[in-house]
Amino acid sequence: MKFLFAELDEADVLALPSCESTARSWCDPSQYDEVVGLDFGCNSVHYYMARSGKRGHMKFKSLLSWLLRLPSNVLVVCESAHLGVPQSELSLAQPFTAEQLLRLYDQLRSRGVTLKLAPHAHTGKRMRLWVAHNLPELMRDAKKSDATDALALAVYVDRCNAISLANPYKSFNRSARREFGRKVTKRSNAVLNAERTNDYSGDFYPLIMKLSRKVRRCDSFPSLKFVVTVASTLFSEHDCKLVLFTNRGQPPGRWFWMRDVLRMSPWHHRGGTARSNLMWHTFKPYLQKSAKRSGLNVKHGNKYIKFAVHDFNQNAARTSAMKSFRQLLLRCRDLCLEQADRMGAGHLELTVSANEVADGR
Repeated sequence: MKFLFAELDEADVLALPSCESTARSWCDPSQYDEVVGLDFGCNSVHYYMARSGKRGHMKFKSLLSWLLRLPSNVLVVCESAHLGVPQSELSLAQPFTAEQLLRLYDQLRSRGVTLKLAPHAHTGKRMRLWVAHNLPELMRDAKKSDATDALALAVYVDRCNAISLANPYKSFNRSARREFGRKVTKRSNAVLNAERTNDYSGDFYPLIMKLSRKVRRCDSFPSLKFVVTVASTLFSEHDCKLVLFTNRGQPPGRWFWMRDVLRMSPWHHRGGTARSNLMWHTFKPYLQKSAKRSGLNVKHGNKYIKFAVHDFNQNAARTSAMKSFRQLLLRCRDLCLEQADRMGAGHLELTVSANEVADGR
């Protein structure tokens, strides 16, 4: 396999630039003696050490013992898809069982080694591109390989650390809240995929469209599509009646809805049509409009500049725009609930049963 990063000695690696601060709520890499990135592929594991520049690879069967030989005060970063998903009858390609992973987590903790799991959707989209853009002397381009992904994980977390990382799981039972969110996503997809075929005319879900039009008139929301998208994560229609999704008799609260229904975080795997509408089709033009008010531009020609290569001012503009965008989402949610109450909406209970949570699939 061809390595796509440059050969640097230890002094070169330590002199590489970093963000102003890497301390985040999920971890502070500056408090560790070394940051190690791992990536899996082709029956082997590649590793890269951000401080020393050491790298290599090994077979799956050697990884667990290798990890347990690491010294204390080391931070290990790996995609959740690799060290956060156990082998099962539906995922036989995963190298480790739930028992092996849980035992590994305990053993690493007892040795003073910290393991953090990264959202795999962002290794290439943000991490690898950030390293290639900011540290071309370390990575010549952003092409994917197991070796470059291991490097990207280690160096990005060490030098930028702007994407949230997760702790190892305490168990592999499914989250009841996340399962509720999956049920809502399935129903939301049905509404949005149907309505967008005829420009949200209301031919398929007339009550949701009626509610959405009324809500849009109440505030300066970006578009009818924006309001319909929010409404689809709160309501459906049953027997010609508007029904509100509930969990134990109540609609999900603001934090529950934002995190587990809309999945407004880097951990948005299979977020559905609603998240795509909001973050891909609505937030980007919203950000451009917001940035222009500050004399900035987040487009190059007709294309949006990728977040990974934003400069300091563009990053600040994006952070500010995201904060106001979240408030806009919550305001739209609240108005949808108020309007639904006026329309006499019923309830559609989606509480997840204990069997659904415990089946591990």
